[in-house]
Amino acid sequence: MKPVEEVPIVIGIVERGDKILLLQRMDKNPIWDKKWEFPGGKIDDGEEAQVAAKREIEEETGLSISNLNFVGKHVHDWDLEEKTLRVHIHCFHCKAHDGEVVIETDKAYQYKWDTVENATKYDTLEANAFLLKTLFAAYHEKCQNLG
Repeated sequence: MKPVEEVPIVIGIVERGDKILLLQRMDKNPIWDKKWEFPGGKIDDGEEAQVAAKREIEEETGLSISNLNFVGKHVHDWDLEEKTLRVHIHCFHCKAHDGEVVIETDKAYQYKWDTVENATKYDTLEANAFLLKTLFAAYHEKCQNLG
């Protein structure tokens, strides 16, 4: 049986108007390279998830954010050759202030603002795909309830 590495991470569903922000990941591992994802990263030892979310979003996008709210937690296992990487994803939603996105050029190829519906069609990381489908289902249900 492979060892399991537990990693707490945060992601931010960054919203501006009716669009959300996605980054195209740059990674040496081909299973993650060029996949679309939400901004985020590892939670440092002793760091609170909300603090990590704000820090990671601002580092990866250069955006100033507000209204950071915890959405939920999702656990995803990556079956790697030498181990199982179990990520505990703390998901947050926030609003982006005006300003241009400035990506970390050694961590992302590009970024896009798009609707939740369109974002479900991107080639995303598996865990992000699950979150996008959940988000789209909630958005669709909300629209149906409005009329």
